[in-house]
Amino acid sequence: MTLGMGVSKRSMYYQRKIIIALAMLIGLLVTGTVGYLVIERDNPEHGWQFLDAIYMTVITLTTAGHEDLEMSDSGRIFTILLLIGGFGVFTYSVTVATAFLIEGQLQSFFRQQKMVRTVDKLSNHYIICGLGDTGVHVLDEMLKAEVEFVGIEHEEERLIHLSDTRDFPYLQGDATDDELLIRAGITRAQGLVTCLSRDQDNLFVVISARKLNPHLKIASKAVEDNSPGKLVTAGADEVVLPDHIGGLRLASSILYPHLVEFLANITQNHQGTHFAESIVQEDSALDGILLKAANIQEQTGLVVVAIRDTDGAFLYNPPGDKRIGAGDAMLVIANQRQLQILRKLTGDLS
Repeated sequence: MTLGMGVSKRSMYYQRKIIIALAMLIGLLVTGTVGYLVIERDNPEHGWQFLDAIYMTVITLTTAGHEDLEMSDSGRIFTILLLIGGFGVFTYSVTVATAFLIEGQLQSFFRQQKMVRTVDKLSNHYIICGLGDTGVHVLDEMLKAEVEFVGIEHEEERLIHLSDTRDFPYLQGDATDDELLIRAGITRAQGLVTCLSRDQDNLFVVISARKLNPHLKIASKAVEDNSPGKLVTAGADEVVLPDHIGGLRLASSILYPHLVEFLANITQNHQGTHFAESIVQEDSALDGILLKAANIQEQTGLVVVAIRDTDGAFLYNPPGDKRIGAGDAMLVIANQRQLQILRKLTGDLS
């Protein structure tokens, strides 16, 4: 969402204004020094040197006091003009600074209000807690998948940087705060990902989220090797150790390079063919029948790669005599059109 002038553009605009003010001030210092040197150089009482000229310029512009150093009439007239110029630069600088502060506060206020209104309208969405090094990748995947979500991040500077390059709703604050989770619509959400930097914070979010919405799908990041079990016990459905996953990926890229390339291509391709799933609903066309009787390949052109049953067990390359039941997840490699046809068969139209 676009909220008026972007933060970076606004900053650049005021940076230019501040540079102009500084340039004007330096210009006055140079003009005053050179002016006094020229005007008072032939002063019969006291021929001015460089230090005299810059000293008089500084005390004139800062109005710190006044010592005319046996100044001529021409010098006094020049001093009056220098005072007027200094007052003009001072007024301009104060105006720029005041506008920057007021506009920044107003823009921040209206941005927050617009975000709150946007989040209030979300339903069946996802919540990302923490938009750090891990969370930003979750954010990008959500944007690619074009699903509704809201991000929560405590650091304002990080949010400003992300909102300059991405268009997404967010709330600033501590994700471990129950009130902020409620503001993010956790009672209406279908999933939550917590990727905070500390395991104890992720644990706190998981406990709060499970309490606020017992039906929520929760995935959590873990940093320490002994944390996944605790997070699962607290209510997380999935726990990921980024370092562990990264190590597996590095090893696989050496041992099975073509397989890794294939998986990377198909999981990141959201526009064409990609891995997808569809859950069989009660009383759907596939509920209770054999896989071979479902004629899925004939109707959709798809081959069912695996079926995950309600107990969490996976059956790869399922045989034709596998009986499909409500709650089973059918895993396929499909394009958008094929997936839509499959979801009509499974009744998974959410």
